[in-house]
Amino acid sequence: MKEKTLIIVESPAKSNTISKYLGINYIVSSSMGHVMDLNPHVLSIDVDNHYKPHYEELKDKKSIINELKKLSKKCKDILLAPDSDREGEAIAFHLKELLKNINSNIYRISFNEITKKSIIQAIEQPGDIDINKVNSQQMRRLLDRLAGYKISPILQKKIGGPLSAGRVQSVALKLIVEREKEIQSFKPEEYWMIGAEFKGSKDPSFVAKLEKYNEKKLKITTKEQTDKILNDLKQNEFILNKINKKLKKRKTFAPLITSTLQQEAFKRFRFPVKKTMRIAQQLYEGVNLKGIERTGLVTYMRTDSYRISNEAKNAAQKFIISNYGKEYCPEKPNFFSTKKKIQDAHEAIRPTLPFHNPEELKTFLKNDQYKIYKLIWDRFLASQMKEARIEETIFEIYNGKYLFIIKGEIIKFLGYLKILKLQNKLEELPELNEGEVLKLIEIIHKQNFTKPPARYTEASLVKILEEKGIGRPSTYAKIVDTLGKRDYIYKEEGKFIPTFLGIKVNGYLEENFKDIINYDFTSELEKQLDLVSEGKLEWTKGIDEFYKKLKNDLEKIEKSGKVNLLIDRKCPKCNKELARKYSYKTKSWFIGCTAFPECKYTERIDENNNQTDDQILEEKCPKCGKFLVKRYSRKTRQFFIGCKGYPECDYIKTLKEDFGKCPKCGKPLIKRFSRKTKRYFIACPGYPECKYIYRKSR
Repeated sequence: MKEKTLIIVESPAKSNTISKYLGINYIVSSSMGHVMDLNPHVLSIDVDNHYKPHYEELKDKKSIINELKKLSKKCKDILLAPDSDREGEAIAFHLKELLKNINSNIYRISFNEITKKSIIQAIEQPGDIDINKVNSQQMRRLLDRLAGYKISPILQKKIGGPLSAGRVQSVALKLIVEREKEIQSFKPEEYWMIGAEFKGSKDPSFVAKLEKYNEKKLKITTKEQTDKILNDLKQNEFILNKINKKLKKRKTFAPLITSTLQQEAFKRFRFPVKKTMRIAQQLYEGVNLKGIERTGLVTYMRTDSYRISNEAKNAAQKFIISNYGKEYCPEKPNFFSTKKKIQDAHEAIRPTLPFHNPEELKTFLKNDQYKIYKLIWDRFLASQMKEARIEETIFEIYNGKYLFIIKGEIIKFLGYLKILKLQNKLEELPELNEGEVLKLIEIIHKQNFTKPPARYTEASLVKILEEKGIGRPSTYAKIVDTLGKRDYIYKEEGKFIPTFLGIKVNGYLEENFKDIINYDFTSELEKQLDLVSEGKLEWTKGIDEFYKKLKNDLEKIEKSGKVNLLIDRKCPKCNKELARKYSYKTKSWFIGCTAFPECKYTERIDENNNQTDDQILEEKCPKCGKFLVKRYSRKTRQFFIGCKGYPECDYIKTLKEDFGKCPKCGKPLIKRFSRKTKRYFIACPGYPECKYIYRKSR
């Protein structure tokens, strides 16, 4: 007689944690993610039959599928327990499709945290698959497939090379390219800052900034204007005319959601989005704690809802009162809303119940896990605390018609600042009296120039994508990764810079697929995905609108000619234009003449379109006596010195550059190449024992 229940989750780590909570009547297995998907070699969408998709069993999951089928025969019930977002719902749906003919007793269970209590509650309340969520995921999957499989071949045909486009990927590229254009076209403007250090009747001294003249905002743009003001200031005394004191309440921050977790982890620790999500996944799936069974430490990390369960709020209040005092706990729990429409499948990211203090767990967590856990812990507890009360003081100092202003503050009650540090803290001002004549210690004046907008970092790119409603925070890491792999962007000091290829591809897409990579259109599609998940929109309608625009664009460019990636340089042989081209034989880019095949002039290039011809050196090869040459390797993307007689002679000279010694362990630093970022970096050769990496000062 079948008595056991089969529970299917996505990952082995998750199944290991859950299996420890349950008895011998449960078998917990994992699907290792999706078990069915669209065929990668063909479109797999019948665009003439209501966009019907054709899903297939994934070939690399055959053994897993067979094992799940065997277990399904042995068990009485099957509980599908992938994550309760759209992606997880689609996994559950496909699992049911594969197993329903073997065992019809299939149910769906959902939980927000992997703790014994939440798992048992979920098992006791099985439900059905949410078909609206499935349809929403299917719509997103088909939109991405149509964009990728219809536009990418056009790029490869018209431009050449292993190029790709994506519904969200191409919009992200557009943002990076547009920012670079702003930077390149930016013209700095001169401006001057004037300040003064004063001393009153009591210490300490302080520095105020010149803000107004004759009650109007003062803008100083020339040295002549500055000199006149400095001369004017000599004519009068500096009088503390007015002191404004105001008690302000500074509200606490909302708990973290996916996007804000990614942004804060980058700002605080310089963690890439991908790394942050991987660590959060580990904390969610479960960690072994001494004396405690393996348990999930945080709730589900893919969420854009600020909602917190009543149980968590009550537990937070008890913790705050017992550890910080009743005065730190608000009478009513804090509530956080969002302006935009969100998926509300999950709570905000918070520690699981019962709360585990980060310091108590520090010895059981890896350093990076501790950092992310503490970030989540601090933000959640602070979100449930009272606001801080801060006394803001403003000094208004007059010299004739010139007005100097300084703001200071005193924290009267810490509130949530008991946990979170105050950012951009203002200085504390002395207790002075209105009407005092201040002693001038020093006049400070400095010439400045306006700066161009900053290039996007991972944090600021995530922020702008979220603000524009483009894509989902859970997909941002993959988008950034893809742009790098296609050589559309690269990183320099943590900031994204578009490559020559990225700029050209974006230009082609802008010209020929303007509607598809339009910010508003892409954002509107995201809203439609939400409506589908709520059962308020038929999923094929959103695809139909997108595909009609795409089909129209494709028809317009079908007869257009091949595009040359011109580099604004003439061929030294025939004086025709040179262009960047792709060789499918060598699988690399090169510079060639547009008059090919009449002119066969070529040049090697690096990733930024720089020429890399072999340079013959005076030094001879110690192996065969031929001259050595300096060459560029497409594989490592760096120069090396080898024998001119290659391939008969394979001598390569080791290039040693002096980068100094490691400040941590004393070993000589070396230059390395990162295949992930496709950039060079200087680091200690003692890795992984020594993890020192040289970073330029900012």
